[in-house]
Amino acid sequence: MRALTLMCVLSMAMMAEMQNKSESQTVPPDVKKTVDVLLGKWSFQGTDSEPGTKEPQKVNMEIDCKPAALGTAVACTLKGTVTGFGPVEASAIVGYDPEGQIVHWMEISSTGEYHDHKGKWEGNVIMFQPLVYTVLGKRSTERFTLRFPSSNAFALESETATTGGTSTIRGAAKRRQ
Repeated sequence: MRALTLMCVLSMAMMAEMQNKSESQTVPPDVKKTVDVLLGKWSFQGTDSEPGTKEPQKVNMEIDCKPAALGTAVACTLKGTVTGFGPVEASAIVGYDPEGQIVHWMEISSTGEYHDHKGKWEGNVIMFQPLVYTVLGKRSTERFTLRFPSSNAFALESETATTGGTSTIRGAAKRRQ
């Protein structure tokens, strides 16, 4: 009886392993595209224009995106500084939902923001839907776009409108690895 039980357990484990290997080899194309385009280490340089400031502030970030969820998403850490503001950090999980046909950029930042951006691929651009959220008691609407002119570069644009005006972050990242 023990031998039969052991054989059943081993058979089930082998079947589960074969299923996992089979599933990991059939990643939908837009899932792979989303992971591949962000995977790696990036250097981002840009500007942050805030309401009431005379000059845009410099933004310098290091972005490190690693495979997550068995290669169906990326987990990114963003660390850097904004001149006049200081250090900033964020963590994001980014992946493509093949059922909903939407890219999710889910982010929590040291500035107190919690986002779930949802967007669609349009060629080499991810156009995210306007995101409405509240931070520090202020209602905000963010429009966020990522453009990928090549496999080693992307451009980011984020415009956030509040009752106090619009802040804009623009910049470009280059892949380091």
